[in-house]
Amino acid sequence: MECPKCHFDHPQQTTECLKCGIVFAKYLQFQEAVDNVRPVAPERSAPESSEAQRKARNELFCRIFALPGALLLGWAMNWAMPLLTHMLAMWLHESGHAITAWFCGYAAFPTAWITLIPEERGRWISIVLGAAVATGGYFAFRLERWFWVAVSAGVLVLFVLGNLQPEAHAKLLFTFWGEGGAYVLSTILMLAFYARPDAPITRSQVRWGFLILGAIAFWSVYSRWAGGFENIAQFLEDTDERGLPSDMRVLNLVYGWSTYTLINNYRTVGHLCLLTLAGAYAAGLVQAQRLKSALVADRS
Repeated sequence: MECPKCHFDHPQQTTECLKCGIVFAKYLQFQEAVDNVRPVAPERSAPESSEAQRKARNELFCRIFALPGALLLGWAMNWAMPLLTHMLAMWLHESGHAITAWFCGYAAFPTAWITLIPEERGRWISIVLGAAVATGGYFAFRLERWFWVAVSAGVLVLFVLGNLQPEAHAKLLFTFWGEGGAYVLSTILMLAFYARPDAPITRSQVRWGFLILGAIAFWSVYSRWAGGFENIAQFLEDTDERGLPSDMRVLNLVYGWSTYTLINNYRTVGHLCLLTLAGAYAAGLVQAQRLKSALVADRS
């Protein structure tokens, strides 16, 4: 019989090992007992339990009202101070140009009202940023942060797809994703509100600032395209500080997009962002309610 501990095998071994001396029945009984042991979480004291429940109730309350309240505030700010909110959205707009250009292999640099994009494609920017993203994804994998692993993988796919685009189509993409990027980046700022409880932006309450800034910027872009042709007519003839035509004019004249196509495409991006926010809102409520219920069950 083979010993379950040292694996010494001998025909005369029946009840105990001739090499290490263990008794088979006792050893197997001990191993079974060890396998049945489950780690037990330390019990919380009454004050700790009450504090955890209070935090869970507050988080549920915040998740009920924070996102709708921020969107309402963003709408009011855009109605009352459109120039200020447009200034904020401008930075996200220019960042949208730059980030899309990076995905396509252009070393862009966003500034106020203008994004500097070279005519020549330099794929080194995609390689450097892709390596940084891959490194972050590796550490996320080591820490078992599967959400960030998925995000890293998605970003790497975008780098590959962007660099596969011909130059003409790449330029169309980073022209379109100025306004489109402002939509997406403002949505990401609002989604940061749902970061993990132990995340730095949650502990420091920075998530509230991201939520409000994202809502203001989102409405600045959305109100422009939701208003139809009258809201964008001036931009179709507009030029930047360098005398170059606006993004809308480039899409209209160079790439042949009709005004209807422009409005419809940007409205579609905005509505997809709103659907994403609605899904995050519902998931956040369910998560907070489950945590609250679990803490109540633990105390009882």
